[in-house]
Amino acid sequence: MSEVGAAPTCAPPIFLSYFVPLCLCAFVPTASNPTPIAHSQLGYRPGSPRWLTLPACAESANWPERIPFYVRNALHRLPRTITTPEPWNSTYFRWPYDLMNGTLQPEKGKVIQSGELRRIESRWGTFWQGQIEGLTTEAVYQVETQHSATFPFQVWERIYDRLPRGFLIYLRAQRSGMGTPGVRDAHHVDDAVLDTDRTQIAASGGWNDAGDHRKWMFLTQPNLMALADIVERGLPSFREDALAEIAWGNKFFHSMISPEGQVWEDVGGGTLKAGIDPVRGWWFDNHPGCNCNSSGGPLTDNIPGSGDERLVRTFYNPFIQYYFVQCQARLARVLPHGDGASCRILAERAWRYGQARGHDGRTLFLAGELGAAIELLETTGAVEVSVIEALATRLLERQVAEGEGLHGYFMEAGDSDGYRSIAFSAEPALVLLRLATSNHPKLVHSPLRTYAAEAVCRYIEGYVLADARSNPFGIGPYGVYVEQPHNTHQLFRDAGRGRGVRTFIHPYNWQQIVHGTHSVVAHQAWLLAWAATVMKRPDWRDAAERMLQWSCGHNPEATSLFMGFGCRHPTPFSAHVANLPEACVVGHIGRPDDTPYLDMGPLIEWSTQEVWDVPHAWTVRATAWL
Repeated sequence: MSEVGAAPTCAPPIFLSYFVPLCLCAFVPTASNPTPIAHSQLGYRPGSPRWLTLPACAESANWPERIPFYVRNALHRLPRTITTPEPWNSTYFRWPYDLMNGTLQPEKGKVIQSGELRRIESRWGTFWQGQIEGLTTEAVYQVETQHSATFPFQVWERIYDRLPRGFLIYLRAQRSGMGTPGVRDAHHVDDAVLDTDRTQIAASGGWNDAGDHRKWMFLTQPNLMALADIVERGLPSFREDALAEIAWGNKFFHSMISPEGQVWEDVGGGTLKAGIDPVRGWWFDNHPGCNCNSSGGPLTDNIPGSGDERLVRTFYNPFIQYYFVQCQARLARVLPHGDGASCRILAERAWRYGQARGHDGRTLFLAGELGAAIELLETTGAVEVSVIEALATRLLERQVAEGEGLHGYFMEAGDSDGYRSIAFSAEPALVLLRLATSNHPKLVHSPLRTYAAEAVCRYIEGYVLADARSNPFGIGPYGVYVEQPHNTHQLFRDAGRGRGVRTFIHPYNWQQIVHGTHSVVAHQAWLLAWAATVMKRPDWRDAAERMLQWSCGHNPEATSLFMGFGCRHPTPFSAHVANLPEACVVGHIGRPDDTPYLDMGPLIEWSTQEVWDVPHAWTVRATAWL
């Protein structure tokens, strides 16, 4: 028996006679794969800002303070000083190995434009950063430096149409209660029974959330508003598909309201986890996730009345109640007359129930109620202006005025904490922008419209953009903290007034949720894009595009968070369907020192890699204004 590692004694000679010459002729690679230059892998409009960022790496210790970069057509690689071995003497095809070897010779190539990446030191580390100026001709380009290059990118006026296109494909793949060829078989066509008395409800349909089999009302209703934006402001060729998707989803939402007008929580969530307090423990930073045991999630036999139907969770959620009013009131103006009438009737029913039931006054609920009141007034006139004025006044009173440190952000009642939300980060400012832009005859002369517009400006300038300057990629803050839990283990940057601020969720928290903040960036981008258009602020438009570019690849990992485009992606997580088409992930979390982390390995963890509807919806709403 041979020793382990010893050469085999029975290797056939003929194998060696062919193998040896091939080895002698091989050209051994010497160059490593460089870190790509981060940029928007979606591409750019002719007027978009074009940031380029190269992070430091093991090889960068000897790089100069300024690194020249060269823009070229994607087909025309710039020459380098590398001697190609004989017998390679092709006239038409270049040497195909180790393309970054040798010294760059831009003077011998076809350079369209040049610039510099300059070394910067930031709280996120060392980067080389610069911008491409001009470049308005529509084409496919690439940027190359001595040390690295971008992926190919496109300049095209309609570049943002790729995002709603992907959203429509993704939502169709997320349909529940029907089979989608190539994605999944029909499932849960027997949804569902009430968790109170097991009454059967015709609640099949709708969309799954996050690639799983649960239908969260809190997180899937925003899809309706994004689809309405596509109908009203998107490419005309997308309109028919968007209307069809609204019809599919809205049939489910119309089944999730009681005869009295209460909008129910979800289907498939199961029941509350053991030990969860349904008042305090239900929410983490204005997010009702991670609180149920998913006991209603497994596949059923698709036969109504067989006993395995999933539960409709009937717990009362005031934000779901009022967001239902917003959605249905908006759709009443978008859909054909008969369908719109049904939406209007249900919106009014849900509004009356919410007004009778009330809520605990947290800022998200107050913003939801104000948004519902404005949309209902626009649609039916069934809300008194005095109600809107009272709600807006209460919300405006929660905004932090100018002064020390950051300002313009919103607080919870009694200044108990800063308003923070994983899915609805900018909601107070967005509903005030909705008020400021309303042209309803009963509101058009109200001084509150001016106050609301001023509040939006304070929020953007004094909070979002003021803190976005604290990082090299221009993304806004996650939130402000009065109390700073476990501050010996995690960093809270100074926000003024003795308060802290973070770009990412604090990882040491009482529910142990460390959730990606792609939705936060996308929500703020939507606010900036909308406000930039109606308030004629092109600088806000640039800031909005820069935030979207973070999602599209201009981030420390040079990684697109959308699976439908780009050259480099994280590993997306779906509990039931691998590789959901056109999905996006929840994105970066923050390390304890508030620097970004995105898992790029093959192992799966929901915190950064989970597929999620919400950032997709907010991104589509941003593009409607870009």
